[in-house]
Amino acid sequence: MGWSALGTQYCLELGFGVLFALAFVPRAPVGTLFYRILGTCAFLPILVAAVAPVAWSDSTLRDPLVWAAGLVLPAFPFVSGPFRGLKWSLPLAWALALTAGAISVSVARNATLQGAGEIALGSFSAMATGAVAGTVSLAMVLGHWYLTIPTLDVAHLRRLNRVAALSMATSVVLLGITCLWFSHRLGSGASPLFGARGMFHFGTRLAVGLALPLVFAWMTASSLEFRNTRSATGILYASTILVLIGTAVSVSLQSTYGVPL
Repeated sequence: MGWSALGTQYCLELGFGVLFALAFVPRAPVGTLFYRILGTCAFLPILVAAVAPVAWSDSTLRDPLVWAAGLVLPAFPFVSGPFRGLKWSLPLAWALALTAGAISVSVARNATLQGAGEIALGSFSAMATGAVAGTVSLAMVLGHWYLTIPTLDVAHLRRLNRVAALSMATSVVLLGITCLWFSHRLGSGASPLFGARGMFHFGTRLAVGLALPLVFAWMTASSLEFRNTRSATGILYASTILVLIGTAVSVSLQSTYGVPL
């Protein structure tokens, strides 16, 4: 079985999400290991997105998508290393911008999308999906750091949890706009999205990937009001599993309907 274009997009979404989340933890006093681990988690799927299309599909090194993903990689030692200030934030911005561009190129190659407006909507929806997965996952990892650094200011985790909740809300709004925009196309075909089978999968995407994690974000915020980082981390662990399932279902829906959902 060869490598698929949706596999590339999925990897780019995950990488974008972790990079996006890192931007809201600007060198918290958690040690270099934290950034090394999370930086690796961000750049590894982007590396796969750059290599896999050439290794296991018909893409070549001249492919703009391969180039865009490949140009992200030189930022790795700066984002994941012991750098601070502009030496860290500028490479992170570079990596974020190029990964967002690569996602847009990937979405634009979808024959179902027509015109700049549809491509932009699809791209923002894909990025929002990645942002949800990245922020929740990074918040869960950050929560574990309070076990080793009890004096760490809870404001770092509280801020990241708020960003995760906002990312989920943004994703819900974009999904609503997408369903309205593509209602005719989504409602036709052998398996319409608004039919029983389509709504089962789309409902799973909404309930498991967004609605329940939003509830969990509220529960996490309530725990953090009492500086109960252990409970918050446990909730975030469950939420991470849910949003990763939701991200996978999103890619599956896109494979079926041709639209990022």
